[in-house]
Amino acid sequence: MGKYFVSVDGGGTKTEFCVADIDGNIIKSYIFGSTNYKSVGTEKMFLNLQTGLNSIMKNLSMEIEDLSYIVFGISGYDSSLDYDIIYEQILRLGIPKEKFHLCNDSLLAFYAQAEEPGIVVISGTGSIVVGIDKKNLLKRAGGWGYYFSDMGSGYWIGKELLKRTLLYCDNVHKYSRLFDEVRKHYNARKFEDLPYKITEILGFDEIAKFSKLATEFPDDNEWLKRDILQEGATYLCGLIKNIYDSLDFKNEDNVNIVFSGSVLKNSLYSGMLKEAVQKELNATNIVFKKQINAPAFGGIKLAKRRYKGELNEK
Repeated sequence: MGKYFVSVDGGGTKTEFCVADIDGNIIKSYIFGSTNYKSVGTEKMFLNLQTGLNSIMKNLSMEIEDLSYIVFGISGYDSSLDYDIIYEQILRLGIPKEKFHLCNDSLLAFYAQAEEPGIVVISGTGSIVVGIDKKNLLKRAGGWGYYFSDMGSGYWIGKELLKRTLLYCDNVHKYSRLFDEVRKHYNARKFEDLPYKITEILGFDEIAKFSKLATEFPDDNEWLKRDILQEGATYLCGLIKNIYDSLDFKNEDNVNIVFSGSVLKNSLYSGMLKEAVQKELNATNIVFKKQINAPAFGGIKLAKRRYKGELNEK
């Protein structure tokens, strides 16, 4: 009989391995490198998974037989093809297939704070909305990549601010105090210098960092700050409504909506989204929750429930 549950919260930057005893009490967490194969490739993903698992087993004097169940919540799992690629790498670790479950990392964020039925809205560097009903049926919206999707995310907010700053530099956008924040960021004396600096940005993460200039601007009544955040909240609300309607949540007694991700920690933005959802859905069964517990904790809860047979495998 196994002694431990393990949760793997695999992201594009880092991966958290969380270990709990058979009662679900967390023993220890370990941080290793990215396990998103779209970011680092399949071989590097496997090596980081292997390093994490081996470290756990060595530090706790564990064997594979001591594992009760392990949940892998991996970013980059967006399609059946992704599933097959990641699943194959997990099998290489030597874990019996009946002892693990693979899902998108967004589900860990949901279960960290709530139980089905419900919806998790994640807005960090990127964004995604995922719903799960009582029959364990999943439905997702958004999160299709920075080029065409991820509306309302940190990347999107940063891009909108930079885009409008460039328009102002070209004298086709009215002034906002946020533009001076961008200028100060670059220590530029005049706005004419900004286009050459802004257009040199290459990384999505770097663009997302500019979202803080908007969300953390001290005056919540600054018109451009409110315009950008309200537009982002409207996009996310539309995705939430799609999930709510698709999973037919209107007949449920309570539907948990979990706000997760660094951007939704901003009270103005989360307040705008909450107000938009209440107005759009006009439902009395919605319970809003902010994610407080780490996603890895949600993986432990999920592992324990699957081990007990409370949830279907697919």
